[in-house]
Amino acid sequence: MAGNYRIEMDQEDIVRSLITSVGSFIQDRLIDKEQRTSHKEQCAERLAAEDGSSDKDTEVRYSDQAVLANLDWGIDALEEAINTSNIETKMARLDYAEKMLQVCAMLDSSQKTAGVPNFYLSAWAHLNLSYLWKLRNNVNNTVLHILEMFIIDPFFSRIDFAPELWKCLFLPHMSSIVGWYSEERHRIVMDVIPDSSDLSFTMDFDHDFNESLIFSVRPDQAEKMQKLEQLYGQSLDDNTRLYAKFYKDCINYDSATSKKAIPLLPIAEPPMTPLHEVRRSIPDYVKFGPILPKSAGFTPILRVKENAKGESRLNMTSSSSDNQEDSTTWDPVKGIPEEDEEDYEPEPHVHIASNKRNQENSSSYVEARSKVEQININQKQSPKAFLSMDSPKVESPKTPYSQEPSPKKSDTPSRKGVPVLRLLSGRVKDSSMSKSLHLSQELKINSADSDEERTVQHETVGKRNARRRSLSQSLEKGSPNNSDEGSLSCISLPLSEKSTAPSRPPKDFVCPITGQIFNDPVTLETGQTYEGKAIQEWIKRGNTTCPITRQSLSAATLPKTNYVLKRLITSWREQHPDLAQEFSYSQTPRSYLNIPSSRERSSESTPSPTFNHPNHRRIEEIVEQRSRRFMRAAVSMSPTSVISQAATEAIINGLKPLVSCLCTSEDLQECEEAILTIAKIWNDSKLESQGVHSYLSAPTIVNGFVEVLSASIKREVLKTTIYILSELLYADDSIGEILTSVDSDFECLATLLKDGLPEAAVLIYLLRPSFSQLSAHNFVPSLTQIISNRNEDSSDFQFTIGTKEAAVALLEQIITGGGESDRSFNAIQIISGNGIPALLKCLEHENGRESIVCILLFCIRADKSCRNTIASRIELSPVLELIHTGSDSVKATCIELLYELVLLNRRTLCNQILQIIKDEGAFSTMHTLLVCLQMASMEQKSTIAPLLLQLDLLVEPRKMSIYREESIDALIEALQEKDFPASQLRALDALLSLSGHLTNSGKSFLEARLLKTAGFNQRYNATIKEEKQRAGENDITNTTEEEEKALSSWENRMSFVLCNHEKGLIFKALEECLTSTSMEIAKSSFILATWLIHMLYSFPDTGIRDIARKSLLEQFIQMLQSTKNLEEKILAALALRGFITDLGALSELGIYAKCLCRNLRKLKKYSTVVSDIMKTLMNLPCIDAAELWCYTECPEMDVSMNGEVLCLLHVRGRLISSHSDGTIKVWETGKRNPRLIHETREHSKAVTCLYVSSSCDKLYSGSLDRTIRVWAINQEEIHCIQVHDVKEPVLELIANAHFACFTSQSTGVKVYNWSGVPKHVNFQKYVKCLAIMGDKLYCGCTGYSIQEVDLSTQTSTTFYAGAKKLLGKQNIYSLQVQKNVVYAGGSLVDGMSGKVFTLPSKAVIGTLTTGSDIQRLAVNNDLIFSATKSGNIEVWLQERVTKMTCIKMKSGGQSKITSLAVDKDGEMIFAGSIDGKIQVWRLD
Repeated sequence: MAGNYRIEMDQEDIVRSLITSVGSFIQDRLIDKEQRTSHKEQCAERLAAEDGSSDKDTEVRYSDQAVLANLDWGIDALEEAINTSNIETKMARLDYAEKMLQVCAMLDSSQKTAGVPNFYLSAWAHLNLSYLWKLRNNVNNTVLHILEMFIIDPFFSRIDFAPELWKCLFLPHMSSIVGWYSEERHRIVMDVIPDSSDLSFTMDFDHDFNESLIFSVRPDQAEKMQKLEQLYGQSLDDNTRLYAKFYKDCINYDSATSKKAIPLLPIAEPPMTPLHEVRRSIPDYVKFGPILPKSAGFTPILRVKENAKGESRLNMTSSSSDNQEDSTTWDPVKGIPEEDEEDYEPEPHVHIASNKRNQENSSSYVEARSKVEQININQKQSPKAFLSMDSPKVESPKTPYSQEPSPKKSDTPSRKGVPVLRLLSGRVKDSSMSKSLHLSQELKINSADSDEERTVQHETVGKRNARRRSLSQSLEKGSPNNSDEGSLSCISLPLSEKSTAPSRPPKDFVCPITGQIFNDPVTLETGQTYEGKAIQEWIKRGNTTCPITRQSLSAATLPKTNYVLKRLITSWREQHPDLAQEFSYSQTPRSYLNIPSSRERSSESTPSPTFNHPNHRRIEEIVEQRSRRFMRAAVSMSPTSVISQAATEAIINGLKPLVSCLCTSEDLQECEEAILTIAKIWNDSKLESQGVHSYLSAPTIVNGFVEVLSASIKREVLKTTIYILSELLYADDSIGEILTSVDSDFECLATLLKDGLPEAAVLIYLLRPSFSQLSAHNFVPSLTQIISNRNEDSSDFQFTIGTKEAAVALLEQIITGGGESDRSFNAIQIISGNGIPALLKCLEHENGRESIVCILLFCIRADKSCRNTIASRIELSPVLELIHTGSDSVKATCIELLYELVLLNRRTLCNQILQIIKDEGAFSTMHTLLVCLQMASMEQKSTIAPLLLQLDLLVEPRKMSIYREESIDALIEALQEKDFPASQLRALDALLSLSGHLTNSGKSFLEARLLKTAGFNQRYNATIKEEKQRAGENDITNTTEEEEKALSSWENRMSFVLCNHEKGLIFKALEECLTSTSMEIAKSSFILATWLIHMLYSFPDTGIRDIARKSLLEQFIQMLQSTKNLEEKILAALALRGFITDLGALSELGIYAKCLCRNLRKLKKYSTVVSDIMKTLMNLPCIDAAELWCYTECPEMDVSMNGEVLCLLHVRGRLISSHSDGTIKVWETGKRNPRLIHETREHSKAVTCLYVSSSCDKLYSGSLDRTIRVWAINQEEIHCIQVHDVKEPVLELIANAHFACFTSQSTGVKVYNWSGVPKHVNFQKYVKCLAIMGDKLYCGCTGYSIQEVDLSTQTSTTFYAGAKKLLGKQNIYSLQVQKNVVYAGGSLVDGMSGKVFTLPSKAVIGTLTTGSDIQRLAVNNDLIFSATKSGNIEVWLQERVTKMTCIKMKSGGQSKITSLAVDKDGEMIFAGSIDGKIQVWRLD
C-alpha cells in the first residue's frame, strides 16, 4: 500500500489493502510473544510515568484503580486465550477479555483515570480488542478497532502501539507535511549558523556543529524550534486521524445498501505556521535523498543549551546528556522521522512542563504530547529503570529498581558527576527516591534573579514537604497494600533541572482580600475576582467600588459563582492537598467533609454500607487531624486584606473591662449588655487572631457566658451568647469539655432549641453529642421546623455553620442511630412534620448534601408512600455529583436512594428519572456505577446492578453492553449464593421489581398481574382497590394508554435481556432457588420463573427455550400436582401454557398428561389458560383421549307428566327445559343431581324452542301457540316480560334485542323486528335448524344444504349445496356456530352424518363419521357432542375432529333424543328424550 499510494484506488481495493496490511501486522504480533510482553511493559511504564506526574499526596480513587485493573485483567485473559489450544477455554477467555477491555475502550477521552489520560487507555484497549477479533477470525472488526485506535490517540499509536503499521498506512500520505517540516527547520537552523549560504540542506548538522554554535542559539530561536516541533507533531496526528476516519468509512461503506456517496480520499496539507509565510509548493530537494538530518527535531542542541544554562545558574559543571549519541535519528530506509526527543524547557528552575500542565488541569493534546516526549527521553537514558504496572496476574519485573545503567565514558570533563535523567516506577519503593527529593529541596538558588527571600522560602517549603512525607510514609508502612496503592512514581532529574515543589498556590486562585484560596470565587463587572463572603462583607460596610480597581459597582447584588475557576481550583486542590489546606480560606464554615459525620461521631449509630478498604478509616483519621491543624493555623494567621484591622492588643484591652463585668457582676442586665458589646467589638473588628480566641476561651469567661445563657430571657442576648460560644468552640475543641462538664448546660441548650431558638442547633451540633443525648430530648420536631423555615431570622452575626446545616447534620445523626424502631419513628416524625419538601430545597445548597440524602433514604424506608413525593420534586444533579466525588459510603447511600426513587408505579415517570440520571453530570454515571458494581460487596450489588441495568435498557437492547452484562451477572451470582439466603432474597426482589409492575409503595405485584393474565382477577382487583384506598384523592394507580404502552415496552425489553443473557443462565439459577428450604425464596423464584417463561414464549426462539424447558418444566409440573394453593396452581398452568408451544416440551408433558388433566379440569372455572393446555394434551398423537374423558351416569329425571322434552339450555349453572304441554322448568345443576327450582306454564301449546341472549339475562321461547315470549332470568326463577303474536307456529327460534328469526311450516325463514309483520326470506327450502354469527344467519335445510342469510339486507345465499344423490330426502337437523366454525349434523350420507366448516373459506375441515343420523349437536370449548338416531351420544375432539367416546342412554335405541345440552366446560351432559325423561352424565 505504501508503494502504490499515489495510484488512484477504488473503495474495494482500499478495503482489501487495509485487511491485508492490518491482518499481517496483527498476525506478527500474535506470533511474537516476546514482542507483546515487551510492549505491555513499555505501556505500563507510560502509566507509571503518568502516575508520577501527579501530586504524591493525591489518593487514587478505587474506581480509577478498578478501571486500570480491568484493562490489565483483560490483557491477561487475552494472553491466556492466545496460549491455550482448548477451544472452549479460548472462547471463554476471549469473552471475558472483551468485557474487561470494553470498559477502557468506552472511556471519555477528554477525562483522566488515576492521572492517566483516557485516550491512552482507550487506544491501548482497542489495540488488544483487534487482537481478540483476529482470534475470532473477524477481519472487519479487527481493522475497525485498529482504526479506532488511530482516531482516539494518533500520537501514541504511531510511536508506541503500532509504529510500523503507521508507516505503512499513513506515512505515504504525509509527504507534504514532512517536506514542509524539513524546510521550516532548515530555515531556523540556517539563522543560527554564520555564513550559512553555502551549506547544503542535507548536511550532517550534528557533525559540523560545535559547542559555541550550540550556545549561540538565542531564546527566541529555541522557542521557534519548539513551536515548530509541536506544530509538526500536531499536524501528523490530525492527518493520521483524518485518514483513519476515511479508512473507517471505506470499511463501513456498502454500495448495495448505503445511500451515501463513496468516501473521498482526503488530502494532507501542511499547517499554516505563524513563524513566517508558508510557501504552497514543496521544494525539489524534498523529493530526493534523505528528507531530514540525523537529529530530527534538533532536540539535542536545545538540551545542551539547557545544561549550559543550568551550569551558569547553579555553579555546577554539567553538559548535555550522556546518551546524546543514542538520540533518535532519521533512517533513510524506513523513511520516518522519530518524535521522541522533543523536549525543551526555557527555565531550568521552573517545574517540568508536564507537571505544570497537570497543576493547571489542562488536557490539551500538545501538553500530553510534551509529557510523553519527556518520558521518551527518560526511557532512552535509563531503559531498565521501568517497572510494569501492578496486576493480580503480573509477576514482579526481572530488573530490580535499584539497578542503574552505567554512565558512558566521555572525554569531556564537564559530563562527570551529572545524574542521569531517569523515570522511576511508582509501584516500588526505593531509598534513592527520597534522597533525590531531599537533595532537590535543599538546593540554594544563587543566580542573579534569585534573592534571599526566595532561598529562605524554598528551604521552608522543603522542610514542610519533608514533614508531610514522613506522615505519608508512616501511613504507607502501616498499610498492607502500600506497594499497590500507596506509592506514586517520581521523576529524578539532574541538579541543573531539579524543580522545587510549589510553595504557594497560583495567584489567580487567591483572594486579594483574604489572602486565602477561593472557596466561592465571584467575578465582578470590573473583571476582578474575590471570595464571595469577603466581597459581600466589603459591600455591607458601605463600599460601592471594586477594592482593587476602585471602579464603581453598578450591580447591587453579587453575581453568581465563577464555576470555571472553582473547578480549576478543585482540580489543583486534588493535586496539592497540603498547600490547599495551608492556604484554605479561614472564614469558610467547616463543612461535613472536614468535620466527621454524625455517624462517625456517635458510637451508638449504625453505619451505612460502605465499599470497605483496609486503610479507609485510618486515612480518614489522619486527614481529619491534618485538616484541623491547618485550619487552626489559618485561624492564627492574619491574612493580608485591603480592609483595615485593629491591633489584637487593642481589642483585648477593650474587652477586659467587659469580661470583668461578665465574670464578677451580679446584675444580669449588666452582663447582658457586656455580652452584646463584646460581640459587637469582635464582629466589627473581623479579627481572627488566636490571641483574642485564647483570651475569651478561659474557663472562667466561658462559664460567664454559660451563666448568662441559662439566666437570660432576651432573644438577642441568647443568640449573641450562642454565637460567641460557637465561634470559640469551632476554634478550640476544649471549650466543648467545659460546656459538657455540667449536664444542666446541655439541658439549657435543649430547652432553648425546643423553645424556638434555631441558633441553639449550631452550638449543639458543635458539641458533638451522642445519639442517646439527642434521642432523650426528641429534637426531631424542632429540627424539622428549623429546616422548614423559609426565612431565617436576620442577624448581625454569621455563624461558622448555618442553622439549617446544623439541623440537617443533627437529624442525620438521630435518624441513623438507635434500633430499627427508633429510626422508623424518627423518620415518620420528619414526614409528618412536612420536612421532606424542606429537605429537598436544602439539597440545592452545597453543604450538607450527604446528610440530606441519608435522611431521605431513611424516610423512604420508613414510609414508602413518600417515594413519589421525593421522586417528583428532587433535583438529581447534587446526588449525581456526590456519586462522582463522594466517598465510598456516600456513594453507597446515593446509589441506594436512586434505586429507591426508580421503584415507581408509573413507568413513564420512572423512565424520565432514569434518563436524567443517565444524561446529567460532567462524568458518565453509568461508568461510575459500573466501577462501583465491580468493587461492591454482594449485598450492595443487589442495589447497584438493577439500577445500572435499567439505565442501560432506556434504549433498545440491540448490541452487547458491558453495563448490561455485568449487571445481570451480578444478580445471577447473588441468586447462586446458597449459603447467603439474604443475598438471594435481595436479588429476587430486585429482579421482580425490574418487571415494572409495582405498587404505590414500591412493592412488586407481578404475581397479581400474572394471575390476571391467566384469567384470575380477584387478586389483582383486590390489590388495585387497596392502592386506591391508600392513595385517596391523589390516585395515581389509574393507568392511561400511554402508561400501559410504556410498561409493556419496558417489560418486553427487560424480560428479553434476562432470558437471553449467557444462553439462559438465569433459568439454571432459578432451578436451584426453587429447591431452597426457604419458603420465601422458593415463592419469589416461582413467580419470577413464571414471568420469564410466560414472556419467553412471546419472543422468537433464540435457542433459549430448550434450556428453560430442561431447567424448569419438571418444576412446574410438580408444582401443579403437589401444591394445594389455588393461585400457585394457576401460575404453574400459565407457565405450562407457554411450554405447550414447544415440541420438545410436549413429549415430556405427554408422560404426565393424565395427571395433569385431572388437576387442570378443576382449574377451568378459574383460569382461561387451562383450556388451551387441555386441548393441546388431548390432541397429542400418543394420548388416548378416551382415557382423559370418562363420564358417569347420574340418576334419571322423569318429567313425562309434561310430555316430551322438546328443548334444553344450560345457562350459568341452571338448566332450562321446555315441554310439549307448554311448561318451562328451571333446574339447579350445581350439585351432583339437578334440582327443580322453578316451573311456569304460560304458553298454551308446546314450547318447541328456547334461546338465550349473549348476555344471559333474557330467555326467548317459541311455541305452537303462535307466540314468542321474552323472559327475564333471575337467580331462582324466570318471569315473562313480553309476548309477541307472530300469527304462525314457531318451530325454531333465534333472537336478540333487535329482531327474532324463526321458522314455521312454510319454506324459508321469517325475520321479525319485534313490531309489525314478520318479513319472509324465502329460498324454497324447508328449514330444520338455525344458528347465528354476527349479522349472518345460517339455516340447516332439506336437501342436506345450508343457506346463509344476511340480516342487514335480508338476502340469502347458499353456504353448502349438499349431495346430489337422493336429493330432498336428506336433511340438516342441527347447526352450531362457534369461533368461526360451523358444525352441522344431519342425515347419514356415505357413512358421514356431520360436517365441520370454516367460515372464511366455507371449506370442510372435518367430518363426523357415525353409523346413523345425527339428531342434535352441542358444542363447548373443547368438545363436540352428537346425539344420534340410535340413542347414543358421541363425544368428539374439536381440534382433530376425532371421536373420543360414546355414551349410551338407559333406554338404548328405543327412545329418540329430542334435545341436547352441555355446560361450557364439558363437565355435565344433559339429554331429553321423546318419552319425557332427562338423562344427566357427569365427568369423572
